Amino acid sequence: MKLLLTILIIFSIAIAASCDMRSGTAKEEMEKFSGSPTPTITPTATPTPIDPADIVQADTSVEGDVLSVNGQAQKTTLRCDKFNRVMINSGASIITITGACGQIMVNGNGNQITADAASEFVFNGSDNSLKYARFVNGKQPLVTDNRSANNIEKIPFEPQKNIGSKGTTGK
Repeated sequence: MKLLLTILIIFSIAIAASCDMRSGTAKEEMEKFSGSPTPTITPTATPTPIDPADIVQADTSVEGDVLSVNGQAQKTTLRCDKFNRVMINSGASIITITGACGQIMVNGNGNQITADAASEFVFNGSDNSLKYARFVNGKQPLVTDNRSANNIEKIPFEPQKNIGSKGTTGK
C-alpha cells in the first residue's frame, strides 16, 4: 500500500510539473526575457484601395453648426459646408445630404438617407438605409451601429446627380 501511495504522489508531481501554471501576466513577463514570445494569430484586414475620384477634401479643423431633421416622414435636403454634424431625429424620412460632413447620427427608424461624404456614421435607430458616395480626405468612415437592421452602402460617385458636386471642400 505504501508503494502504491508513493507511486501516486510521484505521478501527481510529474503531471503538475508538466503543466504551465503561470498566470497570463507572469507568462508575458517571462516571454520578455526568453526572447521568443508566443505569436498571436490575428487576421489582417486588407484595406480596399480608394479611387481618387471618390475622395472629397475637407478642412476638418472648421466645424459648422449642427444640422438637424426632426419629425416624421420628412423629405429634405441638407448641406454640410463646414464639416457639420448632422442629427436625424426622424422616422420614415427621405434625406439627401450634400457636402462633407463630420458626423451623421441617425436617431430614428426607417429612414432613407443619401449622403455625399462623412467621417463617421452613428446609428441609434434601426431599419435605416444610408448610402454614401465619397470618402472625406481619403479615409474610410467610422461606422457605429448601436441597433440592428441598419444598412450602409458605398455607392458610385456620379457628379451629374449633383450629390455634393458643388464646392464640397467643407471650407
